[in-house]
Amino acid sequence: MESLEKLLSPREIEGILNLKRSKIHSLLATGEIPSIIVAQGACRRVFRVRPSELQKWMKSREVRND
Repeated sequence: MESLEKLLSPREIEGILNLKRSKIHSLLATGEIPSIIVAQGACRRVFRVRPSELQKWMKSREVRND
């Protein structure tokens, strides 16, 4: 069995990326940031993100100005 990672909430991602919560939710809802939907209701979805997936996403957006 794979080791389980603690999943990050949008609020934790907000602190890591230093972006507003609305932007984080937009990135999650469109699938730009890979996420897991842990609950879904009529009007809202609850997202969580694996730290390793967030790190891969950040690495893919890295720009080098050498």
